Amino acid sequence: MKASKLFKLVGARLFYMYGNGQGQSTLFSQIKTAVENKDEIFNMSGGEQLRDYLPVGEIVKILVDFVLSHPNNGIINACSEKPISIQRLVEQWIENHCCKIKLNLGYYSYPNYEPMTFLGDGKKLNSFL
Repeated sequence: MKASKLFKLVGARLFYMYGNGQGQSTLFSQIKTAVENKDEIFNMSGGEQLRDYLPVGEIVKILVDFVLSHPNNGIINACSEKPISIQRLVEQWIENHCCKIKLNLGYYSYPNYEPMTFLGDGKKLNSFL
């Protein structure tokens, strides 16, 4: 007969995060590189896609609060539930970093493998926090 042990499962579906240390192919790394290279224009899609972005620091806080407060409640969506367009997100980043780079919207086509809207459902998370 095998011995069994009880365990508590806690997990999180992470949505769109941004912050320092991201891979070079991410949107924020690309805009940061363009600014550092003193590019005058940043080529991007039309920017109408809606996403559920959070700074990595907020994601960490959500995870720590959830795990410490509710260590046996399964899986949550770590998300904001606040849609923001990719265009507005990049504009905010440019404003916050006092950059003068111009956006060239529509340079890239929308990828056919990504939905135009991708958001998290935070009902379970909000019920605990």
